[in-house]
Amino acid sequence: MPDLGLAANEPADPSATAQSPVIQAAERLVTRIEALVNQVTSLRSENASLRREVRDAVALLERAGAAVGDAASGRPRRRKVATPRTRRRRRGKGPKGRATPASVTAEVVRAVLAKKGAATAAEIASEITAAGEPVSGRAIRFLAERAGAETFVGDDGQRRYRL
Repeated sequence: MPDLGLAANEPADPSATAQSPVIQAAERLVTRIEALVNQVTSLRSENASLRREVRDAVALLERAGAAVGDAASGRPRRRKVATPRTRRRRRGKGPKGRATPASVTAEVVRAVLAKKGAATAAEIASEITAAGEPVSGRAIRFLAERAGAETFVGDDGQRRYRL
C-alpha cells in the first residue's frame, strides 16, 4: 500500500470525523447560540427604541398637562424669569424680634401654675391670653421650663406642667 502521508491512526476520509455524534451536537449548539445572540441584539435595539418612545410620550403628557392647567386658570402661560436669590425678610416681628410680649415671663407662667396646680401649655396660654396678653402654647412650653416647672404626661396623654 502506498504511503499517502497520513498517520496510522487518522482516517483517510475527513468527512468521517465530521459525522461523529459529539461533533454534530456541538455544531448544532453553536448554531443555536449564534441565533440567540442575534435575537438578543435585535431585542436590545427594539428595547432602546421603545424607551425613546416612552420618554417622548411622557414629555408630551407633561406638556399637555401643563397646557391644560394654564388654560383652566385663565391666564396666559409665561416663563419664569430667573432672579438672583436674596435673603427673605421676616415680617411682623422685625429682625429676630421677640414673638411673645415682654410682659409674659417665667414668673407669670409660675403664677398661673400656682393657681391651676397642673395644666397643659395651651391651658396656661389661654389663661394668660384671657388676662390681656396674647401668647401661644409653644412659647409657654419654653417659659415653663425656664420657670422650673415639672413636665409629666397626664392621663389623657397630653404633656402637662406643675410646680
